[in-house]
Amino acid sequence: MKLRIFPSICLGVAALAMACSDTKLEDFGIESGTPVTVETGAVADGITKTGETVTIRVGVTLSAPASKAFQVELQLNPDTVEQLAATGQLDGAFPFPSIGTTLPNVVNFTYGASESTFPVTFSITELEKFYGEKIAIAVDLVNPGKGNQLTSETTTLIVMNTTDLLAMEDIHYVSIANGGGGELEVRNRRNYTISSDGVNIPLGISLVGQPGRFFDVKSKASADTIQKLIADGTLPPNTVALTSEQFELDSSLRVSSNTSRGEMGMIVPMSVINENVDKVLAIQVEITETTRHLIDPEKSYVIVVIYPEFVIETDVTELGTLSVSRDNNGGPDNNEGSPKLVDNNINSKFLQSNFSGDLWVQLVFDEPQLVGAYTMTSANDAQTRDPKTWDLQGSMDGENWVTLDRRQDEEFVGRFQTKRYDFETNVAYTHYRLNITENWGSSLYQQAELRLIRVP
Repeated sequence: MKLRIFPSICLGVAALAMACSDTKLEDFGIESGTPVTVETGAVADGITKTGETVTIRVGVTLSAPASKAFQVELQLNPDTVEQLAATGQLDGAFPFPSIGTTLPNVVNFTYGASESTFPVTFSITELEKFYGEKIAIAVDLVNPGKGNQLTSETTTLIVMNTTDLLAMEDIHYVSIANGGGGELEVRNRRNYTISSDGVNIPLGISLVGQPGRFFDVKSKASADTIQKLIADGTLPPNTVALTSEQFELDSSLRVSSNTSRGEMGMIVPMSVINENVDKVLAIQVEITETTRHLIDPEKSYVIVVIYPEFVIETDVTELGTLSVSRDNNGGPDNNEGSPKLVDNNINSKFLQSNFSGDLWVQLVFDEPQLVGAYTMTSANDAQTRDPKTWDLQGSMDGENWVTLDRRQDEEFVGRFQTKRYDFETNVAYTHYRLNITENWGSSLYQQAELRLIRVP
């Protein structure tokens, strides 16, 4: 296009140092289809950044000081950039998406001013996708006010190197936090928890960089690489790939605003674990998409490796000998005596009258048991009879006790509700004692079940 400017105003970019005359039309020899160009060095007043954006200011000059304050409209022109890219005239630059660009509606000139600037703001989310490359946008200067006129639209092509706008620390990478880029071993109480659903494997999603608005992450599981890893010796020869029917994966996750972490859950039913006790189970989980930021190519995936032999837990309650500090009024053989506490039937219960907060329940084993969890089940009738505060202790001789777990103000919101309690220990004991010091206010204490869980 040919840029022609009326004598009352000369619009251009400050860095181009246009020599404009206010006495006659200037005919700048810009070839048709080639807009005015500004490189990164032509940016005025430096660069400002937030956690979300990068802003530059572009200078505009007049041929003479303005006799009146006025405005010139600004418009993004993505079509021009796309056309130049299609014809190979951007010299390696990539068209930058309009969705990632913000500019004001007008550039203002005050009385007596011969130059002005306007900001152009880029979304870091979009910028980081082009890191290491040049980007280009086009801005039209149109409709000058107060009688100033242009014979045609003035298009400014802004070409920048993203490395001049972003540093490496500005880039946001989304990755799998635990084991990303390698293996995540599920064994010996590491990297999993046990619930009624099965083996729960939390996959952490991590954002490197200053957090901002929320974003969504999608993932998928694949068995494609498992056979290759077996063949090259990375995985044991008895490894089998999990099928889609053998696990559940949260394939989408929203990471909340102003946070850097999220958790994508994976569940393998205990039936699958039990059926494969002599095998190793494996599956690859990979981040496939994120609505904001970049996926870290080195930590975008993890190989989840499950060792069933070292995951399976055992209920050892029936191996122990039960005793209590004080039994039911009718004795242990009563319909609500202490043996009902460990009969593996939630429809029966242990009931103690005149509860005073000094009840203990003890299980003694012939061999030390590494108990790392236990369950408590509420009974029928009134919630005020439920356990509220207690501690679990371990001992090798029944006299010297170590507190393993302590709970306070625990509430069972439903009847026959089972709650699991995990604690950290690496010591196996022969004696385990549950000390119940408080219920929810009744003079009666009741409990349907107590189960001790041995961990690998």
